[in-house]
Amino acid sequence: MAVRKVAVTLPEELYQLVERARAVEHRSRSEVIQDALRTHFGETVYVPSDEERIRLVEALESADRHPDSIRDWADVRSELWPTT
Repeated sequence: MAVRKVAVTLPEELYQLVERARAVEHRSRSEVIQDALRTHFGETVYVPSDEERIRLVEALESADRHPDSIRDWADVRSELWPTT
């Protein structure tokens, strides 16, 4: 998929909404704005449940407390979806 950079000017209140969403969802500005555009234009967007958000926050806090417990995504992915 091709990617293009776009400069966007936002009013302060929209900027603050993006920043809050970023902090809560632990995502980049680009991801938040891309999902907002997809929602606006009717493309389906994955929205985690409250339980999933809670589990994500707990996992991130645990990783902050015990950084040596962080596993490489390639290892996790190979366990979840082994190639046969």
